[in-house]
Amino acid sequence: MNDSSAQPGAGPGNFPKTRWSLVLDAQRKDPFALADLCKAYWYPLYCYARRLRQSHEDAEDLTQAFFQQLLENNGLINAEAKSGRLRSFLLRSLENLAIDDWRRKSTQRRGGDQRLVAIDALDAKERYALEPRTALTPALEFDRVWARQLLQQVMNQLEQAYITAGKGALFAELRSRLTSEGDELPYEKVAERLGVSESVARLAAFKLRKRYRELLRLAILETVSSEEEIEEELAHLRSVFGG
Repeated sequence: MNDSSAQPGAGPGNFPKTRWSLVLDAQRKDPFALADLCKAYWYPLYCYARRLRQSHEDAEDLTQAFFQQLLENNGLINAEAKSGRLRSFLLRSLENLAIDDWRRKSTQRRGGDQRLVAIDALDAKERYALEPRTALTPALEFDRVWARQLLQQVMNQLEQAYITAGKGALFAELRSRLTSEGDELPYEKVAERLGVSESVARLAAFKLRKRYRELLRLAILETVSSEEEIEEELAHLRSVFGG
């Protein structure tokens, strides 16, 4: 089975521009980049804040204050790709804000009810209610949500590429082999449902896993400062689900 048609939209130039490039664009006061930056990263930051502040209202205040501080007083001046991992930069910045009497200062900065990030209170509460109720530190909560969000973005991109190529059914049958969720059907059954031979089904699964790994590495590359850091970041993201 020729899987080359499953490649459209999979190149690095087509991956959503939501990482270091957005931070740098936002630093140059690009309002569209700023909006995308907030949209891409408010939820992992909100989850950190919920572990730290408990209530939705306090967590939302801290998240809003974070983005406000990031933009004011040259808060993005050190946001350079050479600074390392975007994940670490955002977490470190939020931790520093939380330590620094955030509530009093953020109220002064926000000027009352001004909100920079459009956080849907119901959506935030419902999503957070589904998070594991374990004794995670705020930092580990942030990393876990970050990792799940990154993996979901890659999965969505891969699925869309297969659908565009007319291979949506193939993706649906084989997607469970990309994660540990769900029971995997024997290749014999998969092949029968797809109307292909077992060897073709196995080859399709191999290509799917290969493309998934490639897209994941591309996604991570956009959050680190060099290719050398990709494996380190992969190892770290795997480790946050351990234990």
